[in-house]
Amino acid sequence: MKRDLLRITTGVALLASLLACTGAGILPTDEPPGVGEKAEKGYAASEPVIAALESYKADHGAYPEDLIELVPGYLTIVPTKTDELDFSYSSADGSYHFSFHYIGPGMNTCSYTPEEKEWKCSGAY
Repeated sequence: MKRDLLRITTGVALLASLLACTGAGILPTDEPPGVGEKAEKGYAASEPVIAALESYKADHGAYPEDLIELVPGYLTIVPTKTDELDFSYSSADGSYHFSFHYIGPGMNTCSYTPEEKEWKCSGAY
């Protein structure tokens, strides 16, 4: 009897813990990398950067080595790391790679190149 009660109590505690983790975004969900509120914030913050990069290339014949070269003529500010998003940029061989990173659910990266002209997102839980 005590053993059965212990099993039930342990099972209920485990179930409650799993439900709490799922609600806190710790366990995987059906939301793939690149989808959801945080990803949408990343896309929105990146859109003016990508437009500025293309305008800069049209004017100068090449992409800038650093995003700071876009300020003030093409952007008012360069996106900076926040609690939700981090950005990275590199240019080489007449092209560039721009990405943003966010956590929740999992650790995710969305990357953009001018050749592909679309976002590629990946993540790990």
